[in-house]
Amino acid sequence: MEVLRVLLLVEGYNALGGVAEVVDSLASELTRAGHAVAVVSTLDHRARENGHERVSRRGVDCTYLDIWNRKPLSARHLETLFRIPYNTRWGALARFMREWNPDIVNSHLWAWDRYPTVMSACRAANLPMVQTFHVSDDRGRGRLGEKGLRALDDAAAIVAVSAATRDHFARLLPKAREAELIPGGVDCEAALAATPSVRDRPYLLCACRLDLKHKAVDLLVDAFAALVEEFPEVDLLIAGGGPDAGALHRRAVENRLDGRIELLGVKTREEMRSLYRGAMLFSLPSRPGEGLPLVFLEALAAGTPVVATDTGGARELIRSGENGILVAEEDTAGLAAAIRDLLRAPEMRRAMGARGQAMVLENYASSRCAARYEQLYRSCLRIKRERPHRRTLSA
Repeated sequence: MEVLRVLLLVEGYNALGGVAEVVDSLASELTRAGHAVAVVSTLDHRARENGHERVSRRGVDCTYLDIWNRKPLSARHLETLFRIPYNTRWGALARFMREWNPDIVNSHLWAWDRYPTVMSACRAANLPMVQTFHVSDDRGRGRLGEKGLRALDDAAAIVAVSAATRDHFARLLPKAREAELIPGGVDCEAALAATPSVRDRPYLLCACRLDLKHKAVDLLVDAFAALVEEFPEVDLLIAGGGPDAGALHRRAVENRLDGRIELLGVKTREEMRSLYRGAMLFSLPSRPGEGLPLVFLEALAAGTPVVATDTGGARELIRSGENGILVAEEDTAGLAAAIRDLLRAPEMRRAMGARGQAMVLENYASSRCAARYEQLYRSCLRIKRERPHRRTLSA
C-alpha cells in the first residue's frame, strides 16, 4: 500500500484533553502502520500554570505554530485585507505545508475562526483537508461565527466523533450531514495488561481536565458528599488538572471531605490504566456540548462501569443498565442514587464492566480507529486525482 504523509492539526497539544489524546493516538497508530505523520498545534500557554500539561506518546513529535484566527473585515480590522493573502501563501502554517509536503491535512481544530486560514492554505497547496469535530456545541464560534464554519464547505470530508456531534453541526453546515462517524480509540492491549491500582481503601474514580464550564465535577463532589456516611470506607479520586482544581479543593473542604476526596493531579497513561482497573466505578458528569469523552472508553476498556450524564455522545456509548448508568444533567440526587446503586451491588458492577469491556474491545481499539481514518484519507486522495484542480476564492 502507498505510504501516506498525513498532517494533523490540533490546538493545545501540550495540554490535558481528550482531543489532544485522540490526535496523539491517531498519530502513533498511523506511524506504526508505516505512514509519515506530522502534528502541528497551537500552544496552550496556561497549561503549566494551571497544572494540566500532558506528555505526548513516544515517537510522536509536535511543531507549535500560530494558526491565525481570522477576523471579520471592518474599518477596525483593515489589516485583514493584507493578512488573508499573507497567511494563505507565507503564513507559518502555509510554510510548514510547503516544507513538509503532506498528501492530506486532517484538522482537529475547534476554533471556527481558524477554518478559513486552514482551508485557504490547503487550497493554495492543492491539498485535500479533512475536518474532525469533537464537540456538540458552538464553543468555537469566535468572531466570524458561521462564516468561519462555512469555510469547511470546501473540505474533502467531515468526521464527527459521535452522532450527537454530527447532528449539531449538520444544522449549521450542510456538508456535515454526510459526516463519517469515527470515535476516538483506546489501546486495548495496554488496558488489559494494566495492573489494578491497590490502595488502602476502595475508591471511585473521575478523570478529566478540571474545567467546570464543561465538566460537572462539582456535582460529583456534592453527590459524593451525600454518600460518605453510608459508605465510610470508600474514597473519591479525581485525576487531572486545570483552571478549576483550586475551586474543587475548596468545595471538598467546605463539605468536610478533604480526607475522603483526593485530587491526584495529572497522571501518566500507565498510571491512569492502573487507576481505571482498580476503581469500583468511574464517573464524570458533563455539561452540554460533549462529543464522546475518551475517558469513558478508557474506563470501559479496563472493565469498569461508568456513571455519566445523558448528554452529547455519552448516550451513544453508555447503555444504561448494561455497561453503566446515565443520569439527567445537573441532577445531583440522581447522580448520587446511581452511584449508590452500583456500590451496593458488586455483582452488577462486575457484569456491567465485563459488557462494557467487550464492547470497547470489539469496536473502539485505537488501531481500528486509525484504519478508518486511513481508509477515508485514501478515498479523499482518489477523488482528488479524478477531479481537475480548480482554484477558488478564500472564504
